[in-house]
Amino acid sequence: MRRLTVLLVDDDDDARALYVYMLASAGYKVKAVSNGLEALAEIQVNRPDVLVTDILMPVLSGLDLIAAVRSDGEFSDLPVVAITSFGVEFRDQARAAGATDAIDKPTEEERMREVIEHAVSRPS
Repeated sequence: MRRLTVLLVDDDDDARALYVYMLASAGYKVKAVSNGLEALAEIQVNRPDVLVTDILMPVLSGLDLIAAVRSDGEFSDLPVVAITSFGVEFRDQARAAGATDAIDKPTEEERMREVIEHAVSRPS
């Protein structure tokens, strides 16, 4: 069975390291970048199976990243999971921007895995 590739985007070094460890431990191949602009460049070169992005980041926010992905015909069907520590309002904004799903951070490995698996199994 092919391992899913996750592109993780988070500007917080500690959070990014934690989620890389968590996702790799769950069996995913993980590429991590620190902002939305880096993520857009990475997607162009190596399309992941799913994009997991923080919402509030400098350079290009998660909301702007989601909107950019959704407006690009080549990547508009890419599953996107938004993660935020700012609660329901930000989760709702992420969904409105086009996120497949949105969850609170921090989150546990099992919850992250469930959300990712659900996102990639949804029809585009």
